[in-house]
Amino acid sequence: MALTEWLNRIRRRWSHFRLRSIRVFCFHQVSEEYDPLIMWHCDWTQIEQFKKNILLLKEEFVFISLQEAYKRIKRDSFRFRRFAVLTADDGYHSVLNILPWLEENQIPITLFINTKYLDKVSWSAINEEQARRTKPDVDMEKEVCPDLFLSKKELFSLKSPLVSLGLHGHEHLDATKQSEEEFRENVERCRELLSTHPRYVPFFAYAWGNHNSLTDKVLREMDLVPVLANGMKNYNGTRSISRICIDGKTM
Repeated sequence: MALTEWLNRIRRRWSHFRLRSIRVFCFHQVSEEYDPLIMWHCDWTQIEQFKKNILLLKEEFVFISLQEAYKRIKRDSFRFRRFAVLTADDGYHSVLNILPWLEENQIPITLFINTKYLDKVSWSAINEEQARRTKPDVDMEKEVCPDLFLSKKELFSLKSPLVSLGLHGHEHLDATKQSEEEFRENVERCRELLSTHPRYVPFFAYAWGNHNSLTDKVLREMDLVPVLANGMKNYNGTRSISRICIDGKTM
């Protein structure tokens, strides 16, 4: 083998390890049965299917926490193993269906929480829209908000070192449709509560993944790491996290 060809092969192998990405997966609701009043098919997975999906991913990846993944993205020069991160959005009550199983399998998870909807204070806009689609004549003033989200008591009972809590806004709002002041207030109201939790981490997941340079600037000023939903892979040196949704997937 010529020296040049040998060196090129070494470079390709080195590049493969150096550029190996970290995948970040996101889901929403996981339950035994689908409830059309409060669930979207695109945001729901049946429990056993969810477990099968995660076990398949576990054959390919080593699951690590979001915090560790971000440190590796900032500092690693190469990686010999394939790492992945698991996250869940909105703070749905159904996450309790799979947290014990995730802990049993030693899989860390970050929950991104909307604080307004804890304790059934109100419907979220996206779930109210689904309720209206399902029952067009529904009177939302009289319709009782179901046990859709975690309560504050349940949230603060989560003490496992495998669970961490990040920000998703006080309300589930499109960041790009708010003024700078409105967006900052929405983030700060969420942080005001969650930062008192011992498992809080300074990451902010954009609702629907929508963001722009102004919202990114606000998060930088608040020392928060932006978390997107664009399906891209995470390589080295970036200061944001990209995710891909796995709701409803059969892997």
